[in-house]
Amino acid sequence: MTSNAFPMPLCVRAATSRVRPPLTDADVPHLPPDLPNADKRKKSGKILGTDSSVPNPQDLTMAGWGIIFATNPQAELIKAQLQPLIDLRRSQVQSADLFRIFEGPQNGVTPNLTAEAWAYSRGVTLNAPVHPRGKVPYYLLLVGSPQDISFEFQNKLKMQWAVGRLYFNDIADYGRYAASIVQYESESFTPAQAKKAACWMTRNPKDQPTDLLSSTLKQAFDNPDPGEALGASRSFPVDYYVSAQATKPQLQKLLSGGPQSPAILFTGSHGADYWGAVPEIQRRMQGSLITQEWSDGAALDSSNSFSADDVPATANLQGAMVFLFACYSGGCPAFDSYTRNEDGSLVRIADEDMISRLPQTLLAKGALAVLGHVDIAHCDSFLTTDDTPQTQVIASPLEYLMDGMRVGRAADSLTSVWTSLSASAGSAKPPTGTTAAAAQKRAAYARLVVSRDDLKNFILLGDPAARLKVEKFA
Repeated sequence: MTSNAFPMPLCVRAATSRVRPPLTDADVPHLPPDLPNADKRKKSGKILGTDSSVPNPQDLTMAGWGIIFATNPQAELIKAQLQPLIDLRRSQVQSADLFRIFEGPQNGVTPNLTAEAWAYSRGVTLNAPVHPRGKVPYYLLLVGSPQDISFEFQNKLKMQWAVGRLYFNDIADYGRYAASIVQYESESFTPAQAKKAACWMTRNPKDQPTDLLSSTLKQAFDNPDPGEALGASRSFPVDYYVSAQATKPQLQKLLSGGPQSPAILFTGSHGADYWGAVPEIQRRMQGSLITQEWSDGAALDSSNSFSADDVPATANLQGAMVFLFACYSGGCPAFDSYTRNEDGSLVRIADEDMISRLPQTLLAKGALAVLGHVDIAHCDSFLTTDDTPQTQVIASPLEYLMDGMRVGRAADSLTSVWTSLSASAGSAKPPTGTTAAAAQKRAAYARLVVSRDDLKNFILLGDPAARLKVEKFA
């Protein structure tokens, strides 16, 4: 990748069997603005969302926990499935002032309700650190589809709160997830996983995006300096499956779970884009991971991609944390964020906003939480506009999980980078002019905006208060 080249997506389009092309100079005028006030944490110097009343945000008796239900006809049935988890968190919080259930038309999320309006109705704003006692606790679990609770709602809340989401197509999966968390957090339960992480990263033939992804992250994570390698300072070993080892059978093995499986799994690859497919096929396959078996021009099929259908029926992921770095690995918006039709209108890429099936399946199989990506993901998540690696952006949440940090706080490290980039992008303007120098500056501007959006669009699926029981590892 040459300095200031336009961003390269980690995305393969099923319709063409090709990698989605980079943005062009013509796309720059259509780059989206950021959410209002996204840069406020950078300006205020805040790193975490809580105020001075919470000396330890890791402690639920200080930070609190709440659950926010969408107001849909199935809300009561879903709540019944989640009741064991709700009861567990209530007992852990130990205070009525720090535990909240937001439900129904008055307190839950009604159709088209904005995050600002919801917060205002609770007596708080999106512009100040979180004071959890008596109003809105720090850890918040959203329950609902993106139609009921929008991606924007979640993104705005996570600027200050530690926010996760649960949404399943099968109501029984809510119960499976809740039961798994409750059992995992019981004092007598010992995790089956080994104290280790695994990094599975493809390098597809003659493919620049995955070559850049795997080579940059592998070099940084597997640093020969003992003090610099991923997990080394935590005595948390990491196994690497890169390039020829990043096969579909290997990923299937890693996601089988059980004894001696990794407690943390990071995957880096292209994600599948089924734009234009039959809606049910797109809902099932969007965000599938492209494995090492794929090469440019080869049709996407069961031999070179990993979808929810490929998770073993016997998989037991109870106690695992999973980070899926790929386009659409967490979800997909209805409209493309970066390109426009010839008349300037939005490009529809799906019938509706959706949560991807793969993370839903992993959670139903016992995963504590899944970090994924909504929308296009780019290599600019871990590169600056001049191609300087900033691999700590990806490493930080992984190492925080190794520490036993609650996943909502670990994911907050990504939000902090987003708000920092928002401050930088907010003061920049797309250069005009027809010279080569102007075009290069527009490319740099595009990379800054895309970097900002890449960090914004990471999504946490699962309870943000979940954590690895690192104290139980042998």
